[in-house]
Amino acid sequence: MPRIWTDKKELQAAFITREIEHRGDTFHSVTNPRHADEVRTALENNRRIVSGYFGDPEIRMCMARQVHGNQVLHAVKPGIAGDADGLVTDRPGLAVGVLVADCAALLLADPANKIVAAVHAGWRGAVAGIIPEAVLQMEKIGAEPDLIHAYVSPCISTEAFEVGDEVASRFPGRFVDRSREKPHVDLRGFIMLELLKTGVPETSVIRDDSCTFRHEKSLHSHRRDGHRSGRMLGVICLPG
Repeated sequence: MPRIWTDKKELQAAFITREIEHRGDTFHSVTNPRHADEVRTALENNRRIVSGYFGDPEIRMCMARQVHGNQVLHAVKPGIAGDADGLVTDRPGLAVGVLVADCAALLLADPANKIVAAVHAGWRGAVAGIIPEAVLQMEKIGAEPDLIHAYVSPCISTEAFEVGDEVASRFPGRFVDRSREKPHVDLRGFIMLELLKTGVPETSVIRDDSCTFRHEKSLHSHRRDGHRSGRMLGVICLPG
């Protein structure tokens, strides 16, 4: 469960893996609950875990109903921001988080201008342009790409990400391995390309190359476990 940028006191950020389950904690989805009460309960459960992890009981939490698209919203208050796969904020004490299992959680921070973002970067959102959209939305509220630090979480590896031609054709050829019976896609490599194209310096990117499919003890994988799969949380906050 790495905390990220621990040398930067102006940030709180982490990718929280399934080790929390040893304490009896699990993250709850806010995407498909049937009732408003279930949404509030799921969000508060997630906030409680994050609050305990950071040791800050005052943390508030904002999440979105993730739809595998390219919508990025400006989070200004706790709660559910809407249908989106990315959240940006400049509000101290407001944590923004995304749930993932095989998709990457991309955390972005411009500490100088005090703007952060959390992005759910699955293959659909990545090819639809969610990464440049997230950086653009950060710029709109004052961020500068060359000052942005980025963290790319574990996601499914090329070796495990077997797809059909309808998916493979959405990616540039350099990210598709066609040497096997079916195509395999390098999602992490494509995410990196999209990120660096925005102007974020490569030297400011932390990348975890762990494969969600292969690391069963610490990482959830929907490809491996199907509907039984839990979720990891990528979360970032400007301290209040």
